[in-house]
Amino acid sequence: MTRLLTATVMAVSAMTMSGCALLQSGASGVTLNILEEGFTPPALKLTDADMVCNFATVNAPLVGAARAFHGDPSLMEATLYTTAAVCSDTNALNEELRYMRAVRDKRPDEAQDARIAQKRYLALSTDRQYTAFKRMRDKLEQKYFFKYGKTCPRFKRDFDELTYLAGTLSGLLAITNDMSSQQSVGVPTDIAPLSEFAMTCLDNAKWWGVPQAVRAAVWSLLPGGSEGKDVKGTFENSMALGEAKGVRLSHVLATVAASSADDTATVRQTIKRFANVENFKQNPDYRIFDAIAKMQLQFISDRMWTQATGSRTPFNSLGKFWDDKAAGSDVNTDNFLN
Repeated sequence: MTRLLTATVMAVSAMTMSGCALLQSGASGVTLNILEEGFTPPALKLTDADMVCNFATVNAPLVGAARAFHGDPSLMEATLYTTAAVCSDTNALNEELRYMRAVRDKRPDEAQDARIAQKRYLALSTDRQYTAFKRMRDKLEQKYFFKYGKTCPRFKRDFDELTYLAGTLSGLLAITNDMSSQQSVGVPTDIAPLSEFAMTCLDNAKWWGVPQAVRAAVWSLLPGGSEGKDVKGTFENSMALGEAKGVRLSHVLATVAASSADDTATVRQTIKRFANVENFKQNPDYRIFDAIAKMQLQFISDRMWTQATGSRTPFNSLGKFWDDKAAGSDVNTDNFLN
């Protein structure tokens, strides 16, 4: 009788615990679905990249806590960690500019301090971006039964496609930031060739030309990767698509590829093109991506301006350069408040 009573109590306890876990899992699933389908679309319409990246930095741990309630927040985490890296990238750039100014002013202690701080922020960005990539890859592989970089998933939601695209971009950025921070995280470089195939799984026109621009960037960065490939033409077509569809992320990829090849002329030309698209209208559903693209090109422009003049790009002058006066530029390098 005692054994029967004990067994009954244990069985009831197990059923109760399983029931709680089931309820928690269901509640977490509903909450995460609301975040993915309800909260994310309005956030994508914003144009304040700084606000969005700070929101992501603050709320990523909160969303991750869904695991304690038997939920799987991996896809939301991928988007939040991707966006949070924009903040740490901004801090890294500011430290790099401080380093440049210290070198110009012959202040070695200040220069060394700035370089150390820059690497710390780059390491933080690397960790965030690699985490975003892994969350995206692991969850989508589980959901769609495919192998990232080897086969293609059959997506059922735009949110999953968008996370796939953003997570792939994060993986590539994690490689470059890891190299810049002395491989502080140890990001595997095979993400690059895997991402090149992964982007063939997306509709290039639907996603503003970015999938093909990613492929072109990989071709240009990998040794021998550009052989037999029309890198320039692919970037050109991707940028044209982005301009027509209101999201100019392809311009960033083209600029990064040119910068890595020390092709300053193409870097300047692409930044000018970005800043001077006639009758450009941001895609109302994805304004934040175009805003982040502008921020990234502003970073590159600020680096070039600081290297040449000691100060970042003058206010409201993206697409103009310090030596453009002969061409009729209104940039006044003698008065940076103009």
